[in-house]
Amino acid sequence: MFIRIYRESENFLEQRYEIFRAEIERLEKNNRKVIIPEVIIDGPTTRLTLKDIKVTPHNLRNDIFKEGYITAIDVIMSLGDQNKISYDLQWYDSIGTAGVVKNYWVERINKDQAMGRCGFVYESGSDDFRGFRGNHIHLPSDVRGINSPEYVLFFWICL
Repeated sequence: MFIRIYRESENFLEQRYEIFRAEIERLEKNNRKVIIPEVIIDGPTTRLTLKDIKVTPHNLRNDIFKEGYITAIDVIMSLGDQNKISYDLQWYDSIGTAGVVKNYWVERINKDQAMGRCGFVYESGSDDFRGFRGNHIHLPSDVRGINSPEYVLFFWICL
């Protein structure tokens, strides 16, 4: 493992703080219910853009988080609860050369089934940082807490 530390400008940090404040304001406006304005699923055969999706906690990782904590994987599970998609999750102790993983992964959405080095990854956050500009972080969706992001995107990638 390695840790890389970057020095960021005050302006960059203030931008991040403002995004966090906006998420909390959105959460408060929705009576502390997580309602995501836009959820996108972009797979080989599944392409969905869904608006104003209410996300509920599923307590999948109650070994780490307290009851009611909402993570990015709860978005997929909530879409399943609402009959907007079907999905499968898979627990992995390890993946390839990563000796210790111990996380759930989205294995299938509708007909799009992960195989080999291809499957779903995600990003979540502010429209200002869409794409690989800050919202796509390498943290499994079952341990990425969310407040009330502007969007959540699950997309297909082959590594």
